[in-house]
Amino acid sequence: MRHSPVFRLNAFRFELGGHLLSRLAMLFLLALVLCACAGAKYTDQPTMAVDLTQGEMRGQVAGTRVLAKADEWRNSGVLVRKGGAYSITAAGRWNVWGTCPWTDADGLNMYGPLCIDWGNAYLKGWSHAALIAKIGENGTAFGVGKSLRFTAADDGLLYFIINDTPGHFWDNNGYVDVNISLVGGGALAQSPAPPGPSVPPAPIQAKKKASAALPSATAVPIPAPAPPPVFVEQAAPEPAPPEPAPLPQVVSQPPPQAQPMAQPFGRRTALVIGNGAYPSAPLRNPVNDARDMASVLRSLGFEVIVRENATLRQMEDAVDELWKRLRNGGAGLFFFAGHGLQVAGRNYLVPVDARLTVEQDVKYRCMDAGLVLGRMENAGNGLNIVILDACRNNPYARSFRSTTEGLAKMDAPKGSLVAYATAPDSIAADGTGKNGIYTGELLKNLRTPGISVEELFKRVRVGVLRETGEKQVPWESSSLTGYFMFNAGGR
Repeated sequence: MRHSPVFRLNAFRFELGGHLLSRLAMLFLLALVLCACAGAKYTDQPTMAVDLTQGEMRGQVAGTRVLAKADEWRNSGVLVRKGGAYSITAAGRWNVWGTCPWTDADGLNMYGPLCIDWGNAYLKGWSHAALIAKIGENGTAFGVGKSLRFTAADDGLLYFIINDTPGHFWDNNGYVDVNISLVGGGALAQSPAPPGPSVPPAPIQAKKKASAALPSATAVPIPAPAPPPVFVEQAAPEPAPPEPAPLPQVVSQPPPQAQPMAQPFGRRTALVIGNGAYPSAPLRNPVNDARDMASVLRSLGFEVIVRENATLRQMEDAVDELWKRLRNGGAGLFFFAGHGLQVAGRNYLVPVDARLTVEQDVKYRCMDAGLVLGRMENAGNGLNIVILDACRNNPYARSFRSTTEGLAKMDAPKGSLVAYATAPDSIAADGTGKNGIYTGELLKNLRTPGISVEELFKRVRVGVLRETGEKQVPWESSSLTGYFMFNAGGR
């Protein structure tokens, strides 16, 4: 049956209209996708700055919120001064890419089969989910993570951002709240202001509802690009936090309890043991590790007892000698590099003369790490640090009933810190260079001036993660009650 010309024309118009509607719908959807793929912009960047070294701002804490989705640097509104010592802390959760787990501001343990490191982050060597900062709009980026103490190398405003690939922030979620405080540099209160018109500090204000606007003021002239601060510094998936409401970017809070300065602890005494000449399973790094550790510790004011390739009797005698010296007070340190084993939940350090045929031999022919902790606690000297680079493969595993690798978790007695080359029940790499990977990172950071012992081990952890592709995660157990720096005076 033949259709009339009018019917054919109407059919053509209908078909043409359908194509147009289809194309318009596709364009509309494409526009929505492009809008969704655009990273967020801050609409509430500060219009004035605060100087924590001046007047009533001294002792205050400035805060800002950094959004994972924002593809521009967050101006904190804090003007840092050259030579000033500042503390940054960050709390919150965020993630990058839909298949990656949620992390904190350290951004650790985010990579896996569904979350691949494609590179191209702002700051190489740091996770895509790490918090980073810079001083000045054109400053050099440096890693922050969850906490950082640093000395500003120049005057400038402090900026923050998540360490994601530039231009790929649209699928990020979450945020971290950042607090900045001055912890040193009292003479800075009299330091001259940077060139340009003077700007009064922002008024002290409490946190207000999201719609609160910042007062307008003359902008602080941005100093020349600042070099990076002087330092070397870094969870399981969780449900996404609710969409954050914007906060005022510079707020003053009641001053926290003053951060205690490093306590002198009088004398410093260390016992350093490196065992590598095992007849059946030799290690090439431990003796080098012990020699280099002893050298660095001596340069930092420690009296050092050194034992290389020690027998069980020599190790026990050395622990007795350390105990006797620590009874006179001061800070104590024990370092061991070599084979370490766990049996029935206890950790043992293996001497070079150990003859281990069956698992039961370990208890009688190796030194219980608990002996070291017990003697140091009994000395009553106030602060002790135990460092165990002894989590390598168990060379005697074939003759043992248990198959647990690495060392077991030990609770640090009050006033002490126990540091492991890797997490409990995991193994550490011996290293291909002169030193083991863990001890090598420790040696790089021990002389860093002005950092606490907790921050020191955090930097070591970040370095080991970087060197091992996040396969080895150093770990600490701490019950320290004092504030200790290896190098408080920049030796």
